[in-house]
Amino acid sequence: MPTRTHRNRWRVRGEITSRREVIQRTITVTLVIILVADLVDLGFNLIYAPQQIVRSAVQTTFISGVLGTIVVYTSAMANYKLYQMKAHLAELNRLDPHTGLLNRRAFIEVAESVLMSDKPHALMLVDIDAFKHINDTHGHPVGDHVIVTLAQLMRNSLAPRGEVARMGGEEFAALLLPSAQEDALHLASELVARVAATDFSTGGEPLHITISAGVAPLRPGMSFAEVYARADQAMYRSKAAGGNRATLAA
Repeated sequence: MPTRTHRNRWRVRGEITSRREVIQRTITVTLVIILVADLVDLGFNLIYAPQQIVRSAVQTTFISGVLGTIVVYTSAMANYKLYQMKAHLAELNRLDPHTGLLNRRAFIEVAESVLMSDKPHALMLVDIDAFKHINDTHGHPVGDHVIVTLAQLMRNSLAPRGEVARMGGEEFAALLLPSAQEDALHLASELVARVAATDFSTGGEPLHITISAGVAPLRPGMSFAEVYARADQAMYRSKAAGGNRATLAA
């Protein structure tokens, strides 16, 4: 899945992105420094002290090698640390801060890139049934706990098969790579059953919730808005039928 290609968008030319590149940069630049220093030393000694060429070359190689290694390695590590910081900030910009899942914008980017491929992906939308009642009855802290627990459950259940995101509020989405439409519906139905069997309480009396899911296939030539609308309609058909079920888009 093309989740992390966004990093290349802001990568600066010459930027170091791994410890291996740090070592490579250190060795390469240090050798250049030694070569330049030796050439300068050789030229100087040929004119002023030809009898000291060998001893001076050894000294110059040693000093320029040690100092060059220290300076270049320090600079390369600083470059690498800056890249890590940028990568971390870019990743945070793509995640929902409450659940750690992809946020809506990042998920749409991934889905739009998938639409350009010819693999049989499917979009699943999930909405918690009667979430307002949960907040009103148990309080918003419990509602937040339900959101986070459902996110973890979806990540554990679906992440190996695709990307999972929080689209906003109590709505989640998953981009699946099934072998067929029926396989995607089966995954959605399994998720529905697993959620219904999970205790979402925070230590008090058991709390059980249900979800409604809608599944729509992604086909080349379709826009994300079209696929999203079809999955959304299927999800609301699940809700209209009483919730706690998954529906495949017509």
